[in-house]
Amino acid sequence: MVDPLYFLCRLIPPRSDFMTTMTAEERGIMQAHVGYWTGKVATGNALLFGPVADPRGGYGIGIIKVADMAEMEALRDADPAMQSGIGFSYDILAMPRVVFAHG
Repeated sequence: MVDPLYFLCRLIPPRSDFMTTMTAEERGIMQAHVGYWTGKVATGNALLFGPVADPRGGYGIGIIKVADMAEMEALRDADPAMQSGIGFSYDILAMPRVVFAHG
């Protein structure tokens, strides 16, 4: 069995004030995005995800577990936020070691 890989992913919105200025269409995209990653929690790929209220501009993060980079890229590419074509991007950062809390 191959050891899983872990990544910190940051979803960068199309503008720095996106969290407070979303249009109705953008809110729908974000609802689809949340639904998508909620499903990935159920499959074990997403360990956690959620918005970060950074005063310099909000963004989303997720800790993702996959078999390889190709799977990570496929998950990113299938995200409704990325498929929307309105300017979202991802930072994908490898986590060479992880420590889990048990409890």
